[in-house]
Amino acid sequence: MVDARIKGRALAWAVPVLAEAAALARSVAFAWAIGPDELGRAMILALTLRLVEMASDLGADRLMLQASDGNAAGLQADLQGAAVLRGIVGALVLLAAAPILALLFADGPATLGYAVLAIVPLIRGFVHLDFRRAERTQHYRPMAVVEAGATLAMAASIAPAVAVLGDHRAMVAVLIAHAVALVGLSHLVALRRYRLRFARGPLVRIWQFGAPLLLNALLLFFTFYADRLIVAWAYDWATLALYGVVLQLALLPAQIVGRAAASLILPRLRIAIAQGRLMTVWRPILSAHLALALCLAAGFALLAPGAIALAYGAPFRPDIVLGLCVGLAAGFRVLRTPFSQLAVATGRTGDPARANLVRAFALVPAAGMAAMGLPLAAIAAAAALGEAGATLRAWQLLVPTFGRPAHKEVLA
Repeated sequence: MVDARIKGRALAWAVPVLAEAAALARSVAFAWAIGPDELGRAMILALTLRLVEMASDLGADRLMLQASDGNAAGLQADLQGAAVLRGIVGALVLLAAAPILALLFADGPATLGYAVLAIVPLIRGFVHLDFRRAERTQHYRPMAVVEAGATLAMAASIAPAVAVLGDHRAMVAVLIAHAVALVGLSHLVALRRYRLRFARGPLVRIWQFGAPLLLNALLLFFTFYADRLIVAWAYDWATLALYGVVLQLALLPAQIVGRAAASLILPRLRIAIAQGRLMTVWRPILSAHLALALCLAAGFALLAPGAIALAYGAPFRPDIVLGLCVGLAAGFRVLRTPFSQLAVATGRTGDPARANLVRAFALVPAAGMAAMGLPLAAIAAAAALGEAGATLRAWQLLVPTFGRPAHKEVLA
């Protein structure tokens, strides 16, 4: 049993590591294949899709993990129905926004490039959630097959997409390949028959659970990605590519920790709360994240400039001040992860959004600095201060949790 748990936890860490490593490899491949300017345009396409996905995320996987009836076939059918609706809405939004986005970023992707992105959320809407349900009992093999398989399919599609299209449009083809593989594999590993249900009552319940998370997802977009939109607006495409590469590498550990935490930490916190031993579980979790945050901030400042230049080429080498500021921002992001998971575990799904609102305010000075033409390090410094403030706010919001009863749905 212990050996099985160790293997399961290893899978829960290995899959996000593979996914983020593949995303990093994708940007490296695009950087060498199409150059800095085209990489900047490809990043705008990926950012646009990410915004639509995060703006429609009602946390179906987290509700399935957190709710007392998360294993019920009826709830799964409701969640899968909500996923289809989410995909349709996302596709329509992308189609409507395509001509506006093409006008907004001069010399960027054409209207058709943005419009074809609508295929991705439409496909992803038909995902089978059985691989998420398995995580309730800390069984991670189905998740590993689905997510790792989709990641490998994405990696395999890069070379033919670049060979055929030869510019930023290859990013769209790669994203479609990932979506097709993810949905196909989710049905392949499923144990239950695929069912959809669109009943009003369950959809209202999903909305009530997910609306605060949706707001938080929007704030997360602005905290993770809006800096890059500011750079795209104020500088040229090559500068966007440089800043995007540095941020992607710095936030790699934060992305991995966040994805692994949803699979590993959230179920543990839910059980610990129900058993009345939250502090016993919480202390080592927080300590581990603090140690990782410190290592990340220091290590990135020292190692990133040389590593980025080696992997991407000399035009992508950041200065040490930019590396330090981005490393600090990523470190505070990692440190905030356990607070967000505890908020969800206790049913306080609005707390992550309240904390991330502080980070979003940092975009105001960042935009001002970009408008004045200041170096990229100034924008990164504003991001680091925003992340520090958001982490402090997350801590303040959760202090009362340790002295009050758990949320009724957690205890059920």
